[in-house]
Amino acid sequence: MNRRILIPLLVLILLLAACGPARPVTDNPTPPASASADAGPSAPSAETLPIPSDPAADPAGTAAPVPPETDAPTAPPTDPQTEPPTEPPTEPPTELPTDPPTEPFVYMGLVELTTVDDRFLIDQRYATENNFTGRVHYDRVLCLVQEDVLPMLIRAADLAEAEGCRIKIWDAYRPISVQQALHDSAPAELAPYVPAPGPWSMHARGITVDVTLCDLDGSELDMPTEFDDFSTRANSDSTDATAEQIANRELLNRIMSGAGFKRSALEWWHFDGPNRDAYQILDVSFAEYEAARDAD
Repeated sequence: MNRRILIPLLVLILLLAACGPARPVTDNPTPPASASADAGPSAPSAETLPIPSDPAADPAGTAAPVPPETDAPTAPPTDPQTEPPTEPPTEPPTELPTDPPTEPFVYMGLVELTTVDDRFLIDQRYATENNFTGRVHYDRVLCLVQEDVLPMLIRAADLAEAEGCRIKIWDAYRPISVQQALHDSAPAELAPYVPAPGPWSMHARGITVDVTLCDLDGSELDMPTEFDDFSTRANSDSTDATAEQIANRELLNRIMSGAGFKRSALEWWHFDGPNRDAYQILDVSFAEYEAARDAD
């Protein structure tokens, strides 16, 4: 062989033997081991993370486990014992049927007071001997008034009750025949106080009452005189009385006038209803009234 060719060929062979086998070239060269140990473990790059796969395709279990899917968080179950009790719907109370108010019995325009309002105390003096004549003029106790006067008396009872009092009735409707008997029984000096029947008769129309006041226990309040006292001390403006008596008399007047009655100037106990001429003079006996009521 030509020596010019052989010598360069031998030099090339020696150079190749000294360099060793060739190394592949990569885009991401691996750092030296010493550098990795100094820097500590590093997180794997995204390119080196294992891709989750189907367990059937990865029987060795080398792939990272896939976390199970979870539903949206839900409120914990409520303990039924802590829930507020549910009340059943309430129904409106059933109203019991009530009987309509009974209309008072009225005969000839007259009505019995105590069948409508039992707050009144009845002490009809002419049904006893405890009167200025000393004789009985009514055969029974029966307090009758005109139907139109009834609400006035109820109003008076309300006013008296507000003052802690009750009303006692000494007389109300008086048959005209009894008025005549009283006039005939009176001495001459009392004639002005007990007139004969005439157009001025008020009790016989059923619109006048003779009354006084009692406390709630039924005891009479102290007044200037007794019933049917025909002296001037019985006058409505008399000052011949104690301060307490005058105060009680005026309280009675305020109650009765507040209910629509007018007081007599001669008798503090005597009160007239209005419209005298609208009511006729009657002579209906108590027995006749009761017979008509019982037959109704």
